[in-house]
Amino acid sequence: MRLTKMIGASLVILIAGAGQTHADLVGVNYTTGVVFSISTDNAAATPLGKTATGIMGLDRDASGSLLSITDGIVGKLAVLDEQSWQLNVVGNLNAGFTFEGGLAVNAAGEIYGGSRLAGNGRAIFQIDPHTGLMDHSITLSRSSTDLNGLQFRDDGALVAIDAVAGDFVSIDALTGQVNSIAPLLTQNAGAVGGLAIDGGLGYYVTAGTVSGSDGDNALYSIDLYTGEQNFIGPLGTEAGTGFGIGALAGPAVPSPATLLLLSGAGGITLMLRGRRGLGQ
Repeated sequence: MRLTKMIGASLVILIAGAGQTHADLVGVNYTTGVVFSISTDNAAATPLGKTATGIMGLDRDASGSLLSITDGIVGKLAVLDEQSWQLNVVGNLNAGFTFEGGLAVNAAGEIYGGSRLAGNGRAIFQIDPHTGLMDHSITLSRSSTDLNGLQFRDDGALVAIDAVAGDFVSIDALTGQVNSIAPLLTQNAGAVGGLAIDGGLGYYVTAGTVSGSDGDNALYSIDLYTGEQNFIGPLGTEAGTGFGIGALAGPAVPSPATLLLLSGAGGITLMLRGRRGLGQ
């Protein structure tokens, strides 16, 4: 919807309706490290560059910086530079062996990861934003849970894709209690994946094709409260190479809910307001 109003000598143009315009998501192939922009309109995946392999989670902090965690024996918290696609390491998680999962930042700036931890089964864990160290872990109530993406909703609830159960779940960040919200539209989530938020709507990706860990290599939208989902489209062969897209984040520039264009004697000022840059 477009509203135009004259205020003094300035022309104010309001483009309203959160989520009407979407920037592309950012996804990283777990096996190859290739970074893609992923269209929320048709799931088209366009290569942007290359970074490290083994990235298992992405999210943005309050400044809009793209945070990532890597897995393995020495997992790391890092900032992913969106020009060079290099990882600027904050520090080691010191969580022991971790494999695939997700990364989420809440409105308070707290960072949570989710994965399989050495000796602790399936768990979520809080990460010190200054040192990258795992502060503490919380074992999940479902020992077989396989997190393929993790996010905080705007009401503060932690939600995730559980690939083993094939459902969309909520997780109590204090107790680790896992509760199902809705079954996934696909039963082929696969070994890796990601969950992101753009304009208040969730999006998740499924794994590529790997023997024994197959996913359908596609993008879905999901209502973060009801779990209602829609198939958007296949991600394409390159995005699905190896394990496929193992981490997903919202756009670099928030989707505009309101665009103010002020013109007057002093020139033109552009103001963009939209979804918070934190915890998408």
